[in-house]
Formats: sequence, structure tokens, C-alpha cells
Amino acid sequence: MYLTLRYPTPKQSKIWLRRRQKVMPSIIAEEFNVSRPFVSKAQRIAEERIGKLLEHAASVNRIKLSRMSTHYGFGIGYCVTHQMDTFILYSPKIGVQIWFDHDGECGSCAEEHECEQTLTQIAMEWEVSLKKNQTPTEMAAHIFGTIMRRLDWAKQKG
Repeated sequence: MYLTLRYPTPKQSKIWLRRRQKVMPSIIAEEFNVSRPFVSKAQRIAEERIGKLLEHAASVNRIKLSRMSTHYGFGIGYCVTHQMDTFILYSPKIGVQIWFDHDGECGSCAEEHECEQTLTQIAMEWEVSLKKNQTPTEMAAHIFGTIMRRLDWAKQKG
């Protein structure tokens, strides 16, 4: 089977992000000088493409998705290979990102700065405030915990 994956176009991504931020289609149409039906179609196409991208990322990384929202570009699953929960998300700026839920030794990791940049971008797009001087592990726990609560996907205690 031949699978064609396409990212949303830049305009589709911007419209999708504005809708995720709960901006009304009429306002988005004015911002982009397009019709409201164009906004709806662009969002629908973007969500279809994002869904395929998230599913593909999960598949090639052997992650079993347990939940996914194309509207939010976010999915959670379990990676048997690494034996840990995994977050998969789409960002208009950084594309598809996979984040393994782990306790890292950030201070001794060569990727610490890259992780900080990625997490800062995700926090900006999701409008999650960050505290100063957090390690990437702490940032990730805060960001993904906030996202999970917003989507009402947080694990219930008890």
C-alpha cells in the first residue's frame, strides 16, 4: 500500500491553529481576507492531514495510540519498545513531534537546549505559562499535564 502524507499548507496550518485557539470562523475569514466556507474547508483538510501524520508517526515509532484529537493535533499512546507513555503532537512551526514521558537527566544531556526550545514553542502555541529555571523534564510534565487537563484526558485519581 502506498501512503501519501502531506502536511497542511502554511495557510491551512494558520487557520487550524486559530480555530484551535477558539477564534470564530468569521473573524479568521476577516483576518485572512477569505470566505467563511474557505476557513471551514481549510480546517477540515488540515485536520485530515494532521490525523494521518499523527497516525503515521505512531505507526513508524511502534506507538499504540490510545487517544487522538485532530482538532487539537494531539495524541497519546504507549511505546512498548521504550516502555513509556508517549505524546504525539502537531505544531505549525515544528511539525510532528514525539515526546516520550520520561525522567531525563537534563543537566548532563547534549540535547537539553533543543528540548527547551521545542517545549517553549509548544507552550507558546498552547498558551501554557512556564516557570523560570525548569528542566525540560519539568517543563514537559507541566505542559503535557496542562494539555491533558484542557482536553479532559487527565487520568482520574481514585
